[in-house]
Amino acid sequence: MYKLHFVNGRSLIIDLHLNGKTVIVVGAGNEALKRIKLLQNEGCKIIVIGEKPNSEITKLSKTKKIIFKKIKITSSLFLKTYKPFLVIASTTDSSLNQKIIETAKKMKILVYASDSPDSSDISYLSLIDIKKTIKIGISTNGGSPIMAKKIKSNVEKCVQKNISDEDIELIKIQKFARIESKKYILTQTERKKFLYELMNDKRVKELLKDGKYKAIQTTIKKMVKDWK
Repeated sequence: MYKLHFVNGRSLIIDLHLNGKTVIVVGAGNEALKRIKLLQNEGCKIIVIGEKPNSEITKLSKTKKIIFKKIKITSSLFLKTYKPFLVIASTTDSSLNQKIIETAKKMKILVYASDSPDSSDISYLSLIDIKKTIKIGISTNGGSPIMAKKIKSNVEKCVQKNISDEDIELIKIQKFARIESKKYILTQTERKKFLYELMNDKRVKELLKDGKYKAIQTTIKKMVKDWK
């Protein structure tokens, strides 16, 4: 979950889908590692370009979780070679980071620079991630990252108390049902009606209590086919 910045100064909080996309992280120090960790569950291809990787980045490379390119970067020409969806400039060279920003914008590549968030296309939210199913982003519009972290800590405790394991499973069930419904129910309006009905279906609720997830999927498939 990110904040997308527009030229007119406005911004929009979005869930940026990076699955299957190429993301380049320039730099191989602690700041780069922080960004890599945030990308690891996004399903994207992570290419890290740098000269001297720290021990954790070396380990990630050896375990094939990232692709590491040992290159001394002095310009932004690498963008024309790799053409990523997103590039993250996290070097200690501010002028190089700025070159990367300028070239990325010209090439319509999303860019984030650790030392220049105001010039970046996106910014990172203070993120609450509940069982890799629910994401809640906290933003202070750049006013105070420290306060965003403090608020996140307070909100996280409250959210954890009010979201049950059953809620998490119902989200997964709804996701499966949405995919199945698109095969047989032609209109979005009807699919929405189906999903609401499913949420209150007594059969599904009973199966959920018993942990019978395969039976739930079978029931959903039948309900979709019988929907009129």
